[in-house]
Amino acid sequence: MARQTIDKQAIVEAAYCMASENGLSSLGIREVATACGVSVGTIYNHVASKGGLIAEVVAMFWRNSLTAAACNPLEDEDFVEYVERVYEAMRNALAAFRSDWLPEIRAMMLRGEAVGHEREKQVFAHMGDGLTRVLESDPNADVGRLEGMAPEDVSGFVLDSMLSALSEGASNCRVLASLLRASLYDSRR
Repeated sequence: MARQTIDKQAIVEAAYCMASENGLSSLGIREVATACGVSVGTIYNHVASKGGLIAEVVAMFWRNSLTAAACNPLEDEDFVEYVERVYEAMRNALAAFRSDWLPEIRAMMLRGEAVGHEREKQVFAHMGDGLTRVLESDPNADVGRLEGMAPEDVSGFVLDSMLSALSEGASNCRVLASLLRASLYDSRR
């Protein structure tokens, strides 16, 4: 007997598992409905289209890939060490995304299927908020050393720099880390 109720999170989780095992091309509204034990209409009550479902699955990929690294600093980890650790997590996630998911997304886009980037942007905005929180909680970082800059400005610059370096294939963010250390911390410590 088909399950009568299901929430959006359960649908996206089922779709994510299907995509992880069989690729994004395995996702169809009917296949996800079958996996969830609900009707096709129930799926459409929670996601508007296959493209919307794929966007949710891609957002879940990024959340799952980056949550452990991006949510909290480790004990005694300063902002720069945190940035370096998050960069490494992002680099690893991007490598997996490029090899496992991106080719299929490109193929779908060629077939005219809309695969939105809005959910992905939300994940990166969350990361920016996390960078700001870590920067503000670092007792040794002094954003005041950067005239006219707020923690959000620094975090935005850091995230943009990390994403740019990742898109260029940089294996680390050593230059960014060095500049942050020189500009945010008193070298006499």
